[in-house]
Amino acid sequence: MPATLFDRDSMARWYAEEYFQTDPGLRTVYYLPTGSPEREIRLVAVNDQICELEDGGLEPIDFGFDRDMENEHMLWTLDVTPRQWDRIQKKLLALPAGWSLEDAVSIPPRHPLQDGINGK
Repeated sequence: MPATLFDRDSMARWYAEEYFQTDPGLRTVYYLPTGSPEREIRLVAVNDQICELEDGGLEPIDFGFDRDMENEHMLWTLDVTPRQWDRIQKKLLALPAGWSLEDAVSIPPRHPLQDGINGK
């Protein structure tokens, strides 16, 4: 059986696009590849419709996928408010340990008109 290649960057973009489909409060999603293990995807979702809790520490949610399979990987998602995102960028609020904004990739929402008539 041939080994399945895991394309972390493509998977991160796919997860972000799916997230936009299900959460109308999202402004943008940032993919943070720097410092993460090879089979770990870290996303920060800036969301207008979440409640801002105290800034004592941001906790990402762990979504493990395809456990015990060839494509096993971890998906970590950190939901933040626009205010928290601004504070993270100004280094007034820390990301979870080991997370970095270095080489962060912004994945904005796709708009139907960008996809053309056939939706592609």
